[in-house]
Amino acid sequence: MMALAAVSFTSGLFASPVLFGLFCWPFLVVWVLWASRRPAQAGRMARLGLGLSVLALLGCSSGMTWGQAVCLLMEACVPVLLFTLWKDHAPVRDGTSFREGMEAYLPFLVTGCVFMGLLLRPPLAALFFDGAGTVLLAWWDGRATRRAMPAWDMVRLRLSGLMLAGLGMAVMQGGDVFSSSESATQVGQVLALTGLCMMAGLGSVMSSRAELALLDVGLRFVPLFLMPLLAVTPFTQLLMVVAGLLALASLLLGRTGTLPLLPWLTGLGLLAAGTGQMLCLLLLYVAALLAAALRLGCKGLLPTGQTALPAGLVLLPMQMVLPVIMVMLVVLAPLLGRGALAALLVCMMLGFWRLGLGTLPQSLLLVWQRGGWMMRGLLFLLGLLGLLAVALLASPVLKG
Repeated sequence: MMALAAVSFTSGLFASPVLFGLFCWPFLVVWVLWASRRPAQAGRMARLGLGLSVLALLGCSSGMTWGQAVCLLMEACVPVLLFTLWKDHAPVRDGTSFREGMEAYLPFLVTGCVFMGLLLRPPLAALFFDGAGTVLLAWWDGRATRRAMPAWDMVRLRLSGLMLAGLGMAVMQGGDVFSSSESATQVGQVLALTGLCMMAGLGSVMSSRAELALLDVGLRFVPLFLMPLLAVTPFTQLLMVVAGLLALASLLLGRTGTLPLLPWLTGLGLLAAGTGQMLCLLLLYVAALLAAALRLGCKGLLPTGQTALPAGLVLLPMQMVLPVIMVMLVVLAPLLGRGALAALLVCMMLGFWRLGLGTLPQSLLLVWQRGGWMMRGLLFLLGLLGLLAVALLASPVLKG
C-alpha cells in the first residue's frame, strides 16, 4: 500500500556489495589524481574506469535488473566522452593544486554521485547523492560570474525538491495527524512526486555549457527512475501525466528559438514513468546521453575563436533523437486519455515546428566529414537506437 515508504526501509543498501565497491572507482580516481598531483592523466583514468565497469557488470551483476546495468554502463562512458570530445577547455597541467585541477576532478565526482543514485536501494539515499552531484555541478558552473545566479537558482530548486521528497516519504508512513493511512499515503505521494519533479529539473533550462549538460543527464534521470515507486495508484499516475504535459508546455510558451534538449526529454520521461513504460524511459535516457555527447562534440568542430554553433549543428542532437520520440508517441497513444493525448500531440507539433529538419542532411554531412571516429560513432549509435526502439516498442504495439 505504501510502496515507496516500504522500499525506503528495506534491508540492505544495495543489491551487490562487491559491485557497489567497484563502482566507487570515480571517487578513488579523484583521490589518486590528487595524491599524485597528476590531473592531466584524467582521460586515461576515465578509460580505465570504463574497463573496470564493464568487467564489474560482467562478473558481479547478480541481484540487479538488466535496465540498471545498462544505465550504469552508459554512465561509465560519460567521463570518457567528456575528456575525448571537450576541446575548448584549458589543459590541466600536472602538479597543480586541487582547486586549479577541478576541471579534471569534478566530472568523476559527479559521475560517482550518479552511480550511487543508481545503485542504492533506499530512494532517500539515492536522492541525497543526486543532490550532492547537483551542488558540485552548480559550483563548477557558478565559478563564471555570468552563470553564478542561474546555477545556484537550479541548486535551490533541486535541493528544495529533495526536502519535499524526503518529507513525502516520511508522511507516507502515516501518523496521528491523519485520519487514515490512505490519506497519509495520498498526501505523501503528492509531496514526494512534487519533490522528484523538482529534482529532475522539469521545465527548467539546461546549462549553456555542453560539458555540464552531459554530466547533468544522469542527475536529471535518477529521480525519474524512482517515479515508478509512486505510480501505484491511478491518482499518482494521472498527476505524473499532467506534470509531464505541463513541463512540455512550459518549454514552448513564451520562449523562442530551439527546443532545450534535456528538459524536453525529461518531460517525455515523466510521461513514460506515469504510464508504466520503463523501457521508454530507459531509451530516452540513452538518447539524452548520446545527444548531449553529440552536442559537446559539435562544439569541438568550431573554428578557433568562434563560440556560437551554427543553427544546423544546434538542432542536430534534437533531430537525431526524433525517431525515438516518434516511436514513444506510438507506444503512449493508446495509454493516454483523449485530452492528454490531444495535449501531447499539440506540444509535439509545436516542438517539431522548431526542429528545422531541412538542415539535417547538411549537418550530418558536416559532422561526418569533420568529426572524428567518436562523432561518427555517436551518429551511428543514435541511428541504431531509433531502429532498436522500433524493434522493442513499436512492433508489439503495431501487432496488437
